[in-house]
Amino acid sequence: MPLELRKNSDGTIRKWWYGRYEVNGKRYCDNLGVKIAGKPPASLSLMDEGDTAFERSRATALAKLASLVEEARTKRDSARLVEKLYELKTGEQVRSVALANLPEEWQKIPRRRKPNVRYAAQCRSTLARFAVFVRGQNAKAEEISHVTRDVARAFMQAEESRGVTAKTWNDTLKLLRASYKYLLPAGSINPFSGVPTRETETIFRKPFTPEELKAIVDAAREDDFIRPILITGMCTAMRRGDCCLLKWKDVDLARRFITVKTNKTGVTVSIPIFPMLYDELALRQPSEAYVFPEQAKMYVENSDGITWRVRKILAAAGFKDADENGETAQTDDAEIVRGEIHAKREGGLRRASIRDFHSFRVTWVTLALTAGVPLELVQKVTGHRTTDIVLKHYFQPGREEFRRALQSAMPKLLTNGHKTPKEEMLEILGQISAKTWQRDAKRLREIVTAL
Repeated sequence: MPLELRKNSDGTIRKWWYGRYEVNGKRYCDNLGVKIAGKPPASLSLMDEGDTAFERSRATALAKLASLVEEARTKRDSARLVEKLYELKTGEQVRSVALANLPEEWQKIPRRRKPNVRYAAQCRSTLARFAVFVRGQNAKAEEISHVTRDVARAFMQAEESRGVTAKTWNDTLKLLRASYKYLLPAGSINPFSGVPTRETETIFRKPFTPEELKAIVDAAREDDFIRPILITGMCTAMRRGDCCLLKWKDVDLARRFITVKTNKTGVTVSIPIFPMLYDELALRQPSEAYVFPEQAKMYVENSDGITWRVRKILAAAGFKDADENGETAQTDDAEIVRGEIHAKREGGLRRASIRDFHSFRVTWVTLALTAGVPLELVQKVTGHRTTDIVLKHYFQPGREEFRRALQSAMPKLLTNGHKTPKEEMLEILGQISAKTWQRDAKRLREIVTAL
């Protein structure tokens, strides 16, 4: 078993013995932790002998190398025995996944539904970053099974240091935990098991009021590229990608319904076509598969281009972030500033988006539920399987609208006999007289102003 004398950069001999050995066809050269003693041979060749102290240290190093090789071979044989037992029990061979191949192996995991391109790219990027981190912590770690719990936790701490939000941190943890659960052999210890998720800070998107929707439509009236997408989003509650990639085969203009399988969840939804959307679709000729072919092409090639155009319209309608001094910049087309499109949050690399294309989806749900549309019908449009998601993330009414909606729906007993605005107006008009007209007129103005 060969020993080595290694030199420093200045040509002097290092003070430790090194040993070379091979296990499973893989070659190693390690510091044996044995100091070189005495005087080495003048030739510095281990074919020659040194003094007595040198030869004693050589013998100690040889014994340490023999022990190291025996330990490595024992571990190899034990690993082979475990693999053999696994094969006998399951009928499958133990797979060994290289860290460098982790993104590609994740892509091959069987799923009920193929993930969309953007999400898959994000996951592969995260897994590749994880692999690089592990190799930086331990250069000898070449397989995912070489990752210890300490390294796994160190990576999650590094993610926190990057400043990501709690939600992004949790998503990364769940991705790695699930990947290891599938890619490791059965019975292996998952280094990410036992790591708890973190409490998230949720910043909800704000719904648009009917007046704000009108301002957005007016701002987009001359933009033939983005206007159809905006109107589709407003009228259907569909996500940005589903609006851009809408196909004629999913549109029934005769019955005025859209029936489409959503890209994100794979759920088939049925959505009535409102008159504003019908007028937009009726102007188009179904000559291609996509209803909006140019927009579909941009979304596939550069989805940020769609986002940029939407923000341009929102800015023209009065929605714009404040400048660095905290002052909201005025828009070019109107003096009215309606609100910002981002909100600050405690953690995260970016600010939270509170007004964007997805806000049309929040708006649709909020207006529908506030108007009394049954939640079950709303779910048929949004495609959500549970009511919790709809109520938590999409139903965001203003306080006054919420009060009026609840008051109109509650029994007279709980509302102390209070009537809906419409009921009160009709009652006033039915009882108005020469003596009460001034008081009644004042009350009617108050009701109209509150609406």
